[in-house]
Amino acid sequence: MNATSTTTTTATAPTARRGVRLLGSPFPWPLPAWTGVLGLAVLAGVGTRADVALSRYQLDVATTLLAFVALAQGWNVLAGYGGQFSLGVSAFVGTGAYAAGLSQLHLSLAYPVAMVVAGGCGGLLALVLAWPLLRLRGDYFTIGTLAAALALQAWVINWSFAGGSTGISLPLQSTPGPVAVFRLACVVAGLALATTFYVARSHFGLRLKAVRDHEAAAIGLGVSAFGHRLAALVISGVLGGLVGGVVAMQQVSFEPVGMLGLGWTVNALLMTIVGGIGTLVGPVVGTVVVYYFLTKQLAGFQSLSIVIEGVLLIGVVRFAPRGLWPLITGLPAQANRLLRQRARARPRP
Repeated sequence: MNATSTTTTTATAPTARRGVRLLGSPFPWPLPAWTGVLGLAVLAGVGTRADVALSRYQLDVATTLLAFVALAQGWNVLAGYGGQFSLGVSAFVGTGAYAAGLSQLHLSLAYPVAMVVAGGCGGLLALVLAWPLLRLRGDYFTIGTLAAALALQAWVINWSFAGGSTGISLPLQSTPGPVAVFRLACVVAGLALATTFYVARSHFGLRLKAVRDHEAAAIGLGVSAFGHRLAALVISGVLGGLVGGVVAMQQVSFEPVGMLGLGWTVNALLMTIVGGIGTLVGPVVGTVVVYYFLTKQLAGFQSLSIVIEGVLLIGVVRFAPRGLWPLITGLPAQANRLLRQRARARPRP
């Protein structure tokens, strides 16, 4: 009887422990988990009330902000969790934009289907580039992604089917309005947050970080380094393509120099590094700081804005190399540590 009771208890104990877990995290949830869920809920609520709460200008700003959030999260998955520093972000954005635009212009697809095509083409480009680029390491991979982006831009400029250097204009009858584009941006940003949340807290993300930190040891444990890097690159490509689709429908008319230019890459790197690379909330914080407070609020002082961005980047790299969000979340622990040190240093009566 005792043996049966012991066996039953032992067998049911793991099940009971799993019963109090959600998304691989025991209650209470740590900060990155519930902030991700809260962010998705806020995006859903704001998206449903966009036509009432926001003006046309505010919709445009919010749409661009959400697009940059998704773009920064896509680069964060590849560089922050995968350790692959890419300078080819603009290639995925431009591919998504042209895929959505050409599918609407020549195939008359509805804009939701065009968005799916944009994300699929971004992921397909990542698959095409994976074979040559993922064989490179370190700076060679970074330079290879930059060369791929520049080559794609030069090809599109000379591609008459895509309008050449003059670009294309989407048909107005199939282009969504500002509210619909904003809601698309909410969906894409929510998908990017959910993807980063999964990567940060899943076994896949753990293996990806193992490949990033010590590739030889990870391979020795049976982890496929190429497969995990390929998955991270495809995730980044799909998110970049979706961002390109949103931007194409927001701008309606676009050309290859602007849509495939390095500005997208610079913004993704700057926002992620300033906010906190390898974190869930950091790229969101970096996007708000760089785009809203610097780019939009200092729009009339472009030179000053560039100087402030440079000073901010240098200051973050020098004094907060992990980014602003880890610095902010670490302040309470640092304050407690200082208080304990002062308490130990006080002479006892």
